[in-house]
Amino acid sequence: MHAEKNRLQYAIPGGLIGVGTLIDPSLTRANRLSGQILGAVGTLPAVYVELSVDYFLLRRLIGVKSEGEDGPAKVQKLVKHEFLNLNVGSSVAGGSVLYAKKGRARLALKTPVCTEIGEKIAMSRRIGQSWRLIGWGEITEGVEVTLRTPAHGRDDEHEEEEVEN
Repeated sequence: MHAEKNRLQYAIPGGLIGVGTLIDPSLTRANRLSGQILGAVGTLPAVYVELSVDYFLLRRLIGVKSEGEDGPAKVQKLVKHEFLNLNVGSSVAGGSVLYAKKGRARLALKTPVCTEIGEKIAMSRRIGQSWRLIGWGEITEGVEVTLRTPAHGRDDEHEEEEVEN
């Protein structure tokens, strides 16, 4: 890690740093890794494709007026199969509501997220042309993805065969 030309031992919030990797550059173009978590194998939290959350909805939308009413529009309850935008840590992932009742919901994620049980999330709903904050929640459980880890220093796809002379 470097900040300008200075080598860093660790990073703190609030600064711009560069992280050198051996990742294929096509994976990093156009900020594709923005919001992603980087760490040594075995040191990161689990990766989930489905989350169960205890949630709380706002009473009214912030910055949106409804027709015929004074003040902001009311936030409607979550609906099965509704698509929400979820902020989980530094990641943004879309999710479909599988179940929602009495402040508990189960969400199927469009893209997996690396997070921990107990992490706070923000939930947004599409209102007109914009995503609007409708509530927040806490992750209570989830369905983990089993990650394959390649052997260190070995690329299984391009193994060379020994040739006898």
